[in-house]
Amino acid sequence: MIEEFARVTELVRASPGLTATEVRDALRRAGRVSITTADVLRTLASAPHVFLQPTGQDGWWPTPTAPARTAPSTASTTPTAPTASARTALPVPPVPPALPALYRWQTAALAAWRQAGCRGVVEAVTGTGKTVVGLAAACAELGRGGQVVVLVPTRELLAQWLTVARPAVPPGTSIGLLGDGHSDSLGHHDLVIAVVNSARDGDLAPRRPGGLLIADECHRYASTENRRALVDAFPRRLGLSATFARLDDGHIDWLAPYFGDTCYRLGYEQARRDEVIAPFDVVLVRLDLSDEERAVYDEQTEIMRASYGELIDRYDLPTEPVGVFLSAVAALARSDEPGAVVARRYLAAMQERRRVLDEAGSKLELLHALAPAVAEAERTLVFTSSIAASERSADLLRSHGLNAASIHSDQRSAVRRARMDLFRAGQLQALVAPQVLDEGIDVADADLAIVVGATRSRRQMVQRMGRIVRRKADGRRARFVIGYIRETIEDPVHGAHESFLDEIMTVARRVEIWAPNVDGWDQLVEMLSPLPNPTPPDLHSTSVW
Repeated sequence: MIEEFARVTELVRASPGLTATEVRDALRRAGRVSITTADVLRTLASAPHVFLQPTGQDGWWPTPTAPARTAPSTASTTPTAPTASARTALPVPPVPPALPALYRWQTAALAAWRQAGCRGVVEAVTGTGKTVVGLAAACAELGRGGQVVVLVPTRELLAQWLTVARPAVPPGTSIGLLGDGHSDSLGHHDLVIAVVNSARDGDLAPRRPGGLLIADECHRYASTENRRALVDAFPRRLGLSATFARLDDGHIDWLAPYFGDTCYRLGYEQARRDEVIAPFDVVLVRLDLSDEERAVYDEQTEIMRASYGELIDRYDLPTEPVGVFLSAVAALARSDEPGAVVARRYLAAMQERRRVLDEAGSKLELLHALAPAVAEAERTLVFTSSIAASERSADLLRSHGLNAASIHSDQRSAVRRARMDLFRAGQLQALVAPQVLDEGIDVADADLAIVVGATRSRRQMVQRMGRIVRRKADGRRARFVIGYIRETIEDPVHGAHESFLDEIMTVARRVEIWAPNVDGWDQLVEMLSPLPNPTPPDLHSTSVW
């Protein structure tokens, strides 16, 4: 990083007026082949006392005098990201020396949050750096003498936030933890990172004037229990999420009144244009059920259909939002009320239908065929829909001589952490999980994801995509394979993934729809072979239907 900063400084001083693109090209000619325009812009914008971009100018000049000078403000108050072609620099907030230089979208997000009165939600697709936005806001609050609480949903995220916060916060900041065996408070610390389960009953009120509460994965805090962790005493509040909306409308009823509305949104298209995520390919693999599996699936679907009608017509359950309906069915099934038998029948059929999809023979065939691609990948994540399926999938990959392991909620946290550490160290080639990896796990070096437990949820797909699209140091692309059973709830034709596929179709380098009974496997494996520093083709759109 220091060497890169020095090289940029040398270039700008030698040739005043260079644009960021011209600086990038010069660095690439000098051997920095994976550097992007976004990297250059972050370096330039991080040091206003060194680099100057006059208003209305495309080029950058060395600042003639020592006093720091910030770039002219052209920030928009709209909650969408600025286009990459907008060359005028955005206002640069103070950045602590150990905090990474901010991407343009992160700077704009902070400006939008401040414009909204320091209350609001920053919604950005997974893998783009929401944590840095939170860190920058926290450092500003600590710098003015305030206190900060960071809410996280899991112990894994507690450890991750502690790791990134330690070197970034102002010197002398006292950091405490709440959860995972710790019981700190703001009575003795400036910054407390808290797992929400422990924060519900913890002492998180600020002791000094001001204060900032940051909620990572803030969509998780609308439940009756989790809402207790949202302390009213904090005047400044920042929510971070890839997918703020909830199926039960909890984001409308509870979260927006506390945090404020979404003040900034970064989607895949802008993230890819600004080069803050890796280029990626998407392959949709159409799979089939066997005749026996299809018969069971259709039978359970009919039971669900009939039970649904009875629950609505006879027992007046709410039909929408979907999350509210499912919660009502579950509550009725646990009760002794009329309709409990019907509710239990509905849930049992839904579970059996899910089991059929989890255990479909064609999904194991998909993993068997893609084992060579897993062997070639840097690291691979496999997403299933159940613990049993994750164990079977890991066993299958190991039968191919691959170092693979499952990770799921039935394991002790020490086991999960040990396997994650092995994966990060490159000693595990593949990690297989149902939902543990969907949120709150940073696995920046994974470059291949295989989904054999497709979901109807956009949120889950966005989170899974985010596990592999974080930018790679060597510029390589990510590959995202979605195996789904045709004519089931996993089929995009029938609404699976909600709007997720529409969002990524025009952003992906390449989109393929594969039918193994027609196309075979060999070409698919060849297509998934990792390529060093690939040159992406023109972006295009491919329709699934």
